[in-house]
Amino acid sequence: MHRSDESGTTDNFTKFLKANDPADWSAEPAKAWPAAIKGGQGAPKSQGVATAIKGGDGTIGYIEMSYAQNQSLSTAKVANGSGEYVALSADAASKGVEAATIKGTGNDLALKIDYATKAAGAYPIVLVTYEITCEKGLPADQVKLVKSFLSYTSSPEAQTKLTELGYAPLPTSLLTKVQSSIKALS
Repeated sequence: MHRSDESGTTDNFTKFLKANDPADWSAEPAKAWPAAIKGGQGAPKSQGVATAIKGGDGTIGYIEMSYAQNQSLSTAKVANGSGEYVALSADAASKGVEAATIKGTGNDLALKIDYATKAAGAYPIVLVTYEITCEKGLPADQVKLVKSFLSYTSSPEAQTKLTELGYAPLPTSLLTKVQSSIKALS
C-alpha cells in the first residue's frame, strides 16, 4: 500500500529505499510513488493508507508512526546500516534523528538524515518536522508569541506529550540546540 497523492512520507520512504538498496531500487526519491514500480495499490493521505492497511488481509505499507498507533497496526522491524533490526518506537526514532547531521549554519538546524545509520538502536526511517521563523526583525508582539510557542514545544512537558501522540521527542543533543536558537530570536 502506498500513497496515491504526493507526500513527504513517500519522499522520505523512497530516500530510505534508494540509500539502502540502490541496485534494486532504481527509482529516484520523489514525493509521488514512482509509476515505474509495478504492483501495489495507492490510497490518498496517511489516513487513507492506514485505513486500507487495517482493512486489508496481509497488507503492508508505509505511514507515520502516529497513524500506525492510532489504528493499532503492527509495525515492522527495519534493518539499519549495521544490520540490526530495530522495532519502531519513539526512542528508536529519536536515535535515528540523533544520527542525522546538521547541514544548516548558525541557528539553522536543518538536518541531513542518515538513512543507513549504524547507530545502535536507531530506527533509520525518520522524518523531521520543522518550525521556520525569522531570527531577527519580527515585531515585538510576534517575537513574544513565537518564542512562547517554540519554548513550549521544546519543553520537557511537550516532548513527553509527543510520545503519547505517536511522535518522537527530539534527542537531548538536538533539543539543547533548538532551545538556544529560540533564545536567539529577537
